[in-house]
Amino acid sequence: MAFLGSMDIAGSALTAERYRMNTIMQNISNANIPAEKGKEPYRRKQLVLQERPLSFQESLQDAQNTLDTGKSGGVQVDKIVESDRDFKSVYDPDNPNANDEGYVLYPNVDTTEERVDLLAASNAYSTNLTALNVVKAMAMKALSIGGNS
Repeated sequence: MAFLGSMDIAGSALTAERYRMNTIMQNISNANIPAEKGKEPYRRKQLVLQERPLSFQESLQDAQNTLDTGKSGGVQVDKIVESDRDFKSVYDPDNPNANDEGYVLYPNVDTTEERVDLLAASNAYSTNLTALNVVKAMAMKALSIGGNS
């Protein structure tokens, strides 16, 4: 049934956005934790997403199909990368974590940017959930029409 492929794609997008939100929340929760003396602070993390490849059987069926269905396997997390942005330095010579110059290093996380990214991820999650519900409603309608024959 074609509906299952659509549900699978929307489901993979929901999973990807959930991972994205978890990563953003991890960034926010570590944003104000200073580095221990002589160590590096937390580095901002970001997800890299990619198209999920089709299975061999799906690829074979797609190759045999004369219509261009534009099939996609959905989306998946490819990797998590750390930002190479500079850390924040705050002059606080009384802090036990301060270096020899009196500076304390903080993570390279901008909480405003993270909140905007979290809002975007939340909106994408909601949009994919709506798409999943629409496909589910279409499938239920098709089943009810087929059951009345």
